[in-house]
Amino acid sequence: MTTPASLLIIDDEERIRQLLLDFFDDYDEFSTRACASAEEALTELERQPADLSIVDLRLPGMNGQQFIETAHARGLCRHFLLHTGSTDFGLSPGLAAIGVGPADIFLKPADTDGLLARLRTLLQSPGA
Repeated sequence: MTTPASLLIIDDEERIRQLLLDFFDDYDEFSTRACASAEEALTELERQPADLSIVDLRLPGMNGQQFIETAHARGLCRHFLLHTGSTDFGLSPGLAAIGVGPADIFLKPADTDGLLARLRTLLQSPGA
């Protein structure tokens, strides 16, 4: 039996966090937890790193992009998916340098099947 992939959901909207938690809890291949802020998520990742984080861009305090850059620099998470309501979001050079691409951006409300497919692709890629 393989160890479930560790997922961390970061979103300040409780309803969205719970919907994503409930969705991924239906799959034995994932161990899922959630945080309401980037600061809380960094503390959680220091305690237990994650294989992949699903990150809202607009968070109170540190924003999603700052979180991703910080978590990546500290080696706390290997992969990131953006989950945003910002339709005008443009991928920054900093995120692109980390390996976040257009396929990693999901607009709210996200197509959960598309999110699941991308997550599986990232986790199954060499070096994942």
